[in-house]
Amino acid sequence: MATTARNETTLTDSSQGQQTPSVDTLFFDGQCPLCAGEISQLRKVRGDALRIVDIHELDETGDVTPDSVVPSNQSPNKDQLLRVLHLRRADGSWLTSADANVAAWEGTTHGRILSALRWPVVRHIADAIYAIWARWRYRRLYGKQFQESFHAPHK
Repeated sequence: MATTARNETTLTDSSQGQQTPSVDTLFFDGQCPLCAGEISQLRKVRGDALRIVDIHELDETGDVTPDSVVPSNQSPNKDQLLRVLHLRRADGSWLTSADANVAAWEGTTHGRILSALRWPVVRHIADAIYAIWARWRYRRLYGKQFQESFHAPHK
């Protein structure tokens, strides 16, 4: 199983009355064909055990909306979310990149297999490959710099 990793950042909710989600929330790029395919499979096997949010459905500022149950003043912006996969744990901590992917599949057959990517020796190789792939995917879809009006106009 995925554990706390170097890509994880813990956030403290400074706002009063903000509810913490009871399940993890995965933020994905709905305009990425590979991502959309994986999310389709993930929805089938995880169901309600994982909340899945398309990054392009976030509010105009690119901040995560209160509807996502993530405080916008502490969350990554839309560009950051598009660069690498992000998963917010129910406890408010964040996982990114391969850690987020492995955590998203927790409790499934795929999750048991993917957990090998977090083994100490394999982790470094998997993280390097993920970083190269994520950079290539982002540039292929959005160029060197994300521009909301061009890359993700409102629907």
